[in-house]
Amino acid sequence: MLPHLLVVEDDAGLNRLLTEHLSEKYQVSSAMNLKDAQAKLGERLPQMILLDLNLPDGDGLEFMKELRGYTTVPVLMMTARGKVEERVQGLDSGADDYLVKPFSLDELDARVKALLRRSAAGESQILNLGDTQLNTSSLTLTVEGQNIQLTEHEARILEVMMRTPGRVFSRADLEEKLYGWQTPMSNSVEVRVSQLRKKLSQAGSTLNIRTIRGVGYTLPA
Repeated sequence: MLPHLLVVEDDAGLNRLLTEHLSEKYQVSSAMNLKDAQAKLGERLPQMILLDLNLPDGDGLEFMKELRGYTTVPVLMMTARGKVEERVQGLDSGADDYLVKPFSLDELDARVKALLRRSAAGESQILNLGDTQLNTSSLTLTVEGQNIQLTEHEARILEVMMRTPGRVFSRADLEEKLYGWQTPMSNSVEVRVSQLRKKLSQAGSTLNIRTIRGVGYTLPA
């Protein structure tokens, strides 16, 4: 499966150029403003974000800080702000790299490849607990050779629980992991957990997501 990139750029011409160019090697979604970017992130978490700082409905630096409270997905900032102190500010906000406009597509390609390579090396894509394996990249659940495809949200919930088995997660905890700053549907977590339980059972997994009444959910260690 090709890595999924999200391009956040309000200049229509540049957005189109970047999207078409990167689509030759990756899956690419695009957004013209922060509201659109937040909606895209709520639907699917990409492997990388290319973020313009000057956006019509907010500042990219503030968005970057909010993003880091939600995910460690690598972010490449793209901006005309090229002073040293401005680059430092961007990196301090949580960005992984900084590309000053105008830039060549060859340099862009090199930066994207480097960040994706670094990200893949830094975090295991395979989680194992009991008889169950989760591939966080392909969103595949495997039990004794049988594969079950998960949705993005199902995989995120299971990943969080498999990384810290025994911990009780409240509904608010899981909503934050799934949606960050967005307002989710009222029963979204309950629906995702129910779907996930059915798929675990379908695969024959021994993992059992327990409901702690009035508290939340846990995956026993």
